[in-house]
Amino acid sequence: MSGDRNAARGRRSDAGESLVELLVTIAILGTSVVAVMGAVATAVGASTLDRRQVQAQALLRTWGENVAAVDDAGYGDCRPASGVAATTPAPSPLPAGFTASVTGVTYWDGTAFAAGCTTGSDPGLRLVSLRLTADSLLYPGFTQNLDVVVRKPCAAC
Repeated sequence: MSGDRNAARGRRSDAGESLVELLVTIAILGTSVVAVMGAVATAVGASTLDRRQVQAQALLRTWGENVAAVDDAGYGDCRPASGVAATTPAPSPLPAGFTASVTGVTYWDGTAFAAGCTTGSDPGLRLVSLRLTADSLLYPGFTQNLDVVVRKPCAAC
């Protein structure tokens, strides 16, 4: 008889995993999968944002080089921001979600850049402020600014 009891105990201990053990295992695996997927989504978002910022920097620098590379006809004495934007527009076409603007033009007065300029008093040196903005529809938006110093070309040189 005692042999039958030992056999019954052996069978009960070899019955396999209990329902609680399976539920704990599934919960641990589920949590791990969610953590890995969250990390992947974060990495993709960060990569996309970085790519958009690099793209914006390249566009802004190209535009700045075009603004700085004016000839005598393109300089225009006392040209306002709208005039600068008209003669050297932002690179076209801008990628979807980007907007470009000339935010200001200031003129050198001998000691600092000042906002005002009267026709005939333009010293031939101005600071043009450019701005490129990315909207925040899908990703975090950002704004990048670039100041470009533009000199009037020397006609006698």
